[in-house]
Amino acid sequence: MNRFSGGIYAAILLVAGTALAAGPTTHTRTLNIAGIGAPLVSPDPNVDAANGACNIDPWVDHCSGTNCACLEITVSKASGSMDKGKQTVTNFFVTTDQDVNPATEPAVGGGPNPKCSPFLGILTDTSSTESKTLNLFGVTCHKVIGISNSNPTGNHVSDTIVGGWGISSTPTPVPDASGWGTLTGSDNHTTGATSIKISGLVTE
Repeated sequence: MNRFSGGIYAAILLVAGTALAAGPTTHTRTLNIAGIGAPLVSPDPNVDAANGACNIDPWVDHCSGTNCACLEITVSKASGSMDKGKQTVTNFFVTTDQDVNPATEPAVGGGPNPKCSPFLGILTDTSSTESKTLNLFGVTCHKVIGISNSNPTGNHVSDTIVGGWGISSTPTPVPDASGWGTLTGSDNHTTGATSIKISGLVTE
């Protein structure tokens, strides 16, 4: 190989390497959310009058029957690496299905009422240069404390939240991205204070 052809070969390798480096990469991304949840009911325009589900998007407008509940979470704080830069979370809606409960055996002996409900959620995370809409699904279960002989049902103080998420294709993420992962969280039964931690892999 002469020096001229060797130089061309090296240039091709350099260009190919640069193109590869500029392509999509996969990294762990996180999103930590704090806010206040408030129930919405019909005739609110964001509620499906037929079943009580949120109707802001087809993802959350699902109900096994006619006994679903819509919750809008107003986010006061968002942090993490889901999008680059300062992030804002908006359009956070959650539908819970009150008719689906894995604890089909009722409370025994006046004990606490066993209750878990599946949910579907949606939110949009944006920064100055990026935007992603996340579809959420999972289950929320009552957390009961203060159970005693004098208070056998206990006190329903909060809910534990677990589930998964994925990047929605609509609207198209900016820049184009795909990803999925898990989420955990809780909400206060009295104040509506809600915290959610999201983590997973994003290719962008």
